[in-house]
Amino acid sequence: MFKVIRQRWILWLYMLMTASIIAVFIRPLHFEYTTAGIIVGTIITTVGAVLLSALPAYLIAGVMAGIIRLPNWLQSLTSVMVYILAGMPSIILGVIGFLLFSNTLGFGWSMLSAMLTLIMLLYPTLVTAFSQLLRPFNQRYGMTAKSFGVGPLELLFRLSPAYQKGKIIDALILGWATSLGDTAAVMLTCGTLTSFPDSIFDSIRLLNYHIYLLAMDIPGGMPEARSLSLLLIIFLLFLFITPRLVHHYLSED
Repeated sequence: MFKVIRQRWILWLYMLMTASIIAVFIRPLHFEYTTAGIIVGTIITTVGAVLLSALPAYLIAGVMAGIIRLPNWLQSLTSVMVYILAGMPSIILGVIGFLLFSNTLGFGWSMLSAMLTLIMLLYPTLVTAFSQLLRPFNQRYGMTAKSFGVGPLELLFRLSPAYQKGKIIDALILGWATSLGDTAAVMLTCGTLTSFPDSIFDSIRLLNYHIYLLAMDIPGGMPEARSLSLLLIIFLLFLFITPRLVHHYLSED
């Protein structure tokens, strides 16, 4: 019995955290200002930002992991740029996104501006996550693959995903959770409209920014902000724990 409990520790931890959160927010859920346009716009913007930033982040992670060889000065410059972006406050990224995408490029307050701003936010997170899984993979299989004539791009895009699909998916989920949780980076670029978006050039209101407005600016919006916060926290828990449980049960079978 105790062995089963130890093997299912992730499930027990998830149940404990969910019960604790529900106990804190033990009131009826309340929804009045939230629309389908907010939910759909949030999903499209955040998922699009993750997918668009994944490929360049994966390439740079291959450079930082030593799979793709560059001149020393260029490799050092790449690492420094990643660290600078990682340490930059998200509100500064929001200001840069507003000045660059909304004003200079003329995208205005739109889904596209918010998506491009989120790409700047997610890029160092995904690079760090990918490099942490690529570095030990390269140390273990890099020399062997090279002796068989396998090139760096084939090692990066063919062999690594075949052996590390679960870890790559975990890194993408981490990026999605980051984009769902950060408000300061998008509040200057996404807009405030709650209607259903017709194109990526339409103004939208992302869910995290919507929670902020409910709590701070909309009279009587705090109950709905509390309800949305509860659902968002539980969804993020599902987002992190469900893939691990599926991987655990599939590996047992």
